Amino acid sequence: MRAKTLGKLEHLVMEILWKNNQAAVRDILLKIKKNRPIAYTTVATILQRLFDKGLVGRKTEKKGYQYYPKVSKESYVTLLTKSFVKKLEQSFGSLAINSFAGSIEDLPKEKKQYLLKILSSYESKH
Repeated sequence: MRAKTLGKLEHLVMEILWKNNQAAVRDILLKIKKNRPIAYTTVATILQRLFDKGLVGRKTEKKGYQYYPKVSKESYVTLLTKSFVKKLEQSFGSLAINSFAGSIEDLPKEKKQYLLKILSSYESKH
């Protein structure tokens, strides 16, 4: 699957699906409406886009579709990150890598240590 970036509403809908495992358009509408006005048709359109992107599946229920995530949040983030890093490296080469390495300094200490631990673990496996 190719990584597809999400718009703001698409991301919000995916967060709801990841949290609830499945939901109907109306369920998602009610959750979003708690914080902002939104139309039923807007939510239905967003779900159709996510379906077309291959990020959600759907099954027919009595009163419509039940949507469910086809990829976990973790898998999606991994796929998106790999795609982003690959495009960045292809476009800018070592300049991108140097910039990324320099940006590690801006991370909080515990996150920097975690990232370095992951990189070290990756290096020992390969």
